[in-house]
Amino acid sequence: MFRVLGVGGYKDSGKTEVLTGVVRELVRREYRVGTVKHLSRHPTVDREGTDTWRHAEAGSRVVVALSGEEVAVRERGRKSLREVLLSLRGLDFVLLEGFKREEVVKVMVARSEKEARELDDEFTAAFVGRGVEGKPLFSFGDHRGLADLVEERATTPVGGLDCGECGFRSCREFLLAAASGGKGRRGCAALEGEVELWVGGKRVPLNPFVRRMVSGTVRGMLSSLKGGKGGEVELRLRRR
Repeated sequence: MFRVLGVGGYKDSGKTEVLTGVVRELVRREYRVGTVKHLSRHPTVDREGTDTWRHAEAGSRVVVALSGEEVAVRERGRKSLREVLLSLRGLDFVLLEGFKREEVVKVMVARSEKEARELDDEFTAAFVGRGVEGKPLFSFGDHRGLADLVEERATTPVGGLDCGECGFRSCREFLLAAASGGKGRRGCAALEGEVELWVGGKRVPLNPFVRRMVSGTVRGMLSSLKGGKGGEVELRLRRR
């Protein structure tokens, strides 16, 4: 499961400069990196009048633009940040731009001590530009140092089950410990382990009891089937 860290701050504070620099450094370290950008004012990421914009305006719920170099997917409708994160695969890190009030470990970009005090919260691990006493402060060009912080403090998304298997009483306590640099696991137990459940393209967190039950049931069933013994098992159910 990939790990997440946010880069927050006010408009025109330099968030994008910080994020893109850290992405380049993580890619240089051979990590697979994804990004999620929060758009506060713009109703669409497409330009009015383009063919893909016209497709969406006509009522298409999913618009895919395919070229020889990239694939762009535009999907209509609302989703929470957690829903988006739990639909991503094949990455090592996901960096968020914006989302300054989300409960994720994050770095705040501030242009003054006043901004830093306003932006600071329990989930703020460090600052860029200006900061507050007691928390690490980085310069805008220190992409290596910030990438080190990502490796150290970023966590997986949390399942929201408060199952306690990670050693903390709640998902919130788990995230706060990571933000403060406390020791402990960097992964949500409900999203890791030997069983992964995906429904409709979205990862579903599993508490320890359900995970053990699913694993035991499936493996017990397969043990009686020809060809059922082996390593990794993939089971797909399609609803008609």
